[in-house]
Amino acid sequence: MFAPWYTPRPSDRLVARLLTERADDGVRACIITGAPGVGKTSFARALAEGMGGRLVEYYAHHWTSDEDMFLAVDPARVAAIAGGHDMPLSKTYRRGALLRATLLSRRMPVVLLLDEWDKASEHCDALLLEFLQSGTVHGRHGEWWRADTRQLAVVITSNGLRELIEPLQRRCFRYEMPYLSPEIEADVLRKATGAPTGAIRLVVKAMNLIRANGRSSPSLQEAMMLLRGMLLAHNTEDVRLLVRGYLLKDVQDENALKSLGDLPVLLWGEWRRGSK
Repeated sequence: MFAPWYTPRPSDRLVARLLTERADDGVRACIITGAPGVGKTSFARALAEGMGGRLVEYYAHHWTSDEDMFLAVDPARVAAIAGGHDMPLSKTYRRGALLRATLLSRRMPVVLLLDEWDKASEHCDALLLEFLQSGTVHGRHGEWWRADTRQLAVVITSNGLRELIEPLQRRCFRYEMPYLSPEIEADVLRKATGAPTGAIRLVVKAMNLIRANGRSSPSLQEAMMLLRGMLLAHNTEDVRLLVRGYLLKDVQDENALKSLGDLPVLLWGEWRRGSK
């Protein structure tokens, strides 16, 4: 169901089944919320790979429009035709994310990832809702394309910048993605970095203290970069710089670690002990 590099939670497996095994009318879709770095984007990528299909990815912005979703004029190709290049007029259009996913779904399984959709406007929510209900993309001149909804799953991620419109939320399964358990996070870090066990446990404990009592929410990717950076450290001050660069965002994050003591000193000690 997922690519082998991805470590799913039990809840991830249920969401994946809802996206791939339901036989409802319309397009199967879910809205995934959760702290930055929890793995929302990785979920979609791993699902597409595990299905043996393709990922169509669109990163939303505040300027996202219907052209980005459906069909847009490509200025470069229009300029080429104006300059005498022999090209059919149909080639002057560029396929948007929904149309690309629709056409691909006729040939293979597809996961359409609409990443950080909360950056787009409410107008885009309404456009997306219409597509999810019908699985159809309409062109500018009355033409239309229908997706094979049996082979298409849509994953929408949100970081909570705005509330998605209620009809869209009702149409999708809503999933608040939790962090992996500390044991699984430690196992992932061990496989990814080969770092000493004591150092990994300390980093995982520090991340969860910051998540619980600090301002930010350190991701597994940041922990990986910290542990890989330890290979280049020569002393405690180097480790202090790495911790500040990868784990700590402000004073509140630093205060969240007070119960640990001096994290850089402890981490350097665990690293040297485990590397002997």
